[in-house]
Amino acid sequence: MYDGEAVTASTGPTSKYANINGLRLHYLDWGGAPARLFVLCHGGSAHAHWWDSVAPRLTAHGRVLALDFRGHGRSEWAAVYGPANHIADLKSFLADHLQRPVVLVGHSMGGEITQRVAYDCPELVASLVVVDAPHGGPPLRTRLMWRWKRRRQHQRRPTFATREDLVRRFRLSPPGHNLTADDLAALALKGAEQLADGTWAFRFDPRTRRMTPGWKRHLRFPLKKIKVPTLILRGEHSALLSPRVARRMHRQIRHSQFREIPRAHHHVPLDNPHETAAAIIAFVSAYRGLEPLEPFAEVEREVLSVGQG
Repeated sequence: MYDGEAVTASTGPTSKYANINGLRLHYLDWGGAPARLFVLCHGGSAHAHWWDSVAPRLTAHGRVLALDFRGHGRSEWAAVYGPANHIADLKSFLADHLQRPVVLVGHSMGGEITQRVAYDCPELVASLVVVDAPHGGPPLRTRLMWRWKRRRQHQRRPTFATREDLVRRFRLSPPGHNLTADDLAALALKGAEQLADGTWAFRFDPRTRRMTPGWKRHLRFPLKKIKVPTLILRGEHSALLSPRVARRMHRQIRHSQFREIPRAHHHVPLDNPHETAAAIIAFVSAYRGLEPLEPFAEVEREVLSVGQG
């Protein structure tokens, strides 16, 4: 279970693991002030390190954790994926492992998952930040692209002879971004590993792209029933979340706030981490009176594995 002792933010995150629904899920612990607890959730085919430039900017305002969903990053692969399982994993991570309300932040797929968790379990969510994530599931074009990739790869994880080959194949989807070539290479390698035969591969399981039957009922629900304080962030140049859809979500979630992050495409935490963190900090500070501010409970909780992330 979660080690809840308050810590001071370090220069980098610590890797930790939690047993959630029979799987070993990985998360990065950036440390931080004990006032509140942030949980950052990445998008599809991504990993916890997508928050590396945002997380340290938040630590003065709370403890910061970044989760790898099942089949992503350093988390264990599973027999089944889909929204229902990601939602169940996140609920268990919050309720059973962390055992306190959190500031729940989700980008893209992570934003869709966090919306459902806030809807189902408001007692677990002090406030919600939805980062460039639509409501109701990925667009048809994205689903068709995932299907094409699965068929092309025959559902096997592609491998590359060298790390340089892997970096050359790395792409962000949608493609717009502000990263340099060096930034892209570093991000690719943080989500990759060298296999026993010397080849390289991305860590995520390609099967995570499969939309399981019945996924719509897990991602489509009345937004107006989200009752927790909510901030909706959209990248100024996002190709995934249109201004019209973002403002509709803002209207449907009562008392929500909406802000566009300048100089950002869909990959908002990567493109403009400074403005992203500033928007989150301003938002949670406004709701300070609604959040539990007591220090982390002094209890003995098992940490399965600890090491540098």
